[in-house]
Amino acid sequence: MLKRIASTGINVVVLGVSVAVFLLAFIALNALGAAQRPPTISVLSATRDLNIGDVIAPSDLAVKTVFQDDNANLYIPGEEASGVVGGVVAQPIFSGQPIFRSAILAQAAEGTRLSAVLAQYPGYSLFPLPLDATNLVAPDAEAFLPGDLIGVTMVITSRPQQMATPTAMPEVILQPGYGVQPTATPAPQEIEQADALSRALPPLAKDLFPMGVRVIAVQGLPKQTDSNNTNNADSSFNMQDQKQMLILLIPNESREVLSLALQQGDRLVVSLMARGDETPTAGFTYWDFEDLFKADREKVVHGGQ
Repeated sequence: MLKRIASTGINVVVLGVSVAVFLLAFIALNALGAAQRPPTISVLSATRDLNIGDVIAPSDLAVKTVFQDDNANLYIPGEEASGVVGGVVAQPIFSGQPIFRSAILAQAAEGTRLSAVLAQYPGYSLFPLPLDATNLVAPDAEAFLPGDLIGVTMVITSRPQQMATPTAMPEVILQPGYGVQPTATPAPQEIEQADALSRALPPLAKDLFPMGVRVIAVQGLPKQTDSNNTNNADSSFNMQDQKQMLILLIPNESREVLSLALQQGDRLVVSLMARGDETPTAGFTYWDFEDLFKADREKVVHGGQ
């Protein structure tokens, strides 16, 4: 009996020592891991997706803990939240993403100031592209979101001809005694028209922005309203009456090009792009289309034979 009690006491002591050793090892490993782990800091993050031009509200910010590294100074510390509220978003920020200092501009004085975005893009302008223009072909406004990359292709069916200025016919002097009739000569206007036709270019299409341009804002979209609101129909009708347009970020030297394309282009096609091309395009003419058609036909006919 005494031997059994002594054996049980020894087992309890061994179990206690084992648990103590395990706890000490666990604490030591945690301490070692914590010592090797880099320090952390608290930074501001977004609670929702923020688009360019949005004004930061307190509900848009949250404090997030991240590891401190060489890029930690690029983030906005969590204690600076009060100074960020009211600022304007200059770059798209995704939900949960830490906010970079360069992504927020100075506080807006009244509402959203889209022009504040230009502080981050010297040499660029915000260009309004109306989606209701008669010569514009584009997806519905609901298909666009701020940050989208789009391309604009201008189509010209014929080259505009210069207006001819009518000139007076030259005076014909007849010798006395001769009933000679003056020889009919082509009018200067007819000569100019024939010369213009000989120099006329074929229909062509040209990408104005092969590198693509960014959509900064979409204006004129219907606002989301409560489904229980009885005034939904009236408010939707009023919003649909507003002009829908894209606010594009384009180089300053392209303002005149796009303005003339809107005025004189027979068709402007707006397309969504995944990424652009840094090299300019050669354009595509009707002659190119004929050559392409002939080449494809030749390939198919000879391939079939």
